[in-house]
Amino acid sequence: MSQFDVVIDRKNTKCYKWDFLLQEFGKKDLLPMWVADMEFQAPAKVIEVMHKRAAHGIFGYTGLTDSFYKAIINWLEKRFEWKIKKEWIVATPGIVPALNFAIQTYTHKHDRVLIQTPVYKPFFLRLKIINAL
Repeated sequence: MSQFDVVIDRKNTKCYKWDFLLQEFGKKDLLPMWVADMEFQAPAKVIEVMHKRAAHGIFGYTGLTDSFYKAIINWLEKRFEWKIKKEWIVATPGIVPALNFAIQTYTHKHDRVLIQTPVYKPFFLRLKIINAL
C-alpha cells in the first residue's frame, strides 16, 4: 500500500485548512482543496531526518551548502534544460516573501499585477499590503 492510499483525518488537529473554515470563509461545509497543504504523510526518510534534526535540540540559523545550490541547478537543467549559475539563485523563506521581493523588484508604484485564480490566498493579502504602501 502506498502512502497515497492512507486516509488521514486532519480535523481537530488545529489544521488551518480544516479547522478554521468557519473563521476564514464563514462556512464549515466546504471542501478545502489547497495546493500546499497535503493530506498524506511525508516519506519515511523525511520524517527520519526531521527526527534526527529535532534530537539535536539546537534550532539556530543554518547556512546554504553547495549541495543545496547543486540540487537546484541540476533539477532545473534536467527538468527544463535551463543552465543557471549559483549566483543567480536567491533563497527566500517561502513563496509569499518571494512574491513580495519579485513585485518590489520588478514593478513601480501604481503598476498593476495580474493574479490568475484559483491561486494561493496569501498572494492576494501580499498584494493588498504592497498596494497600501
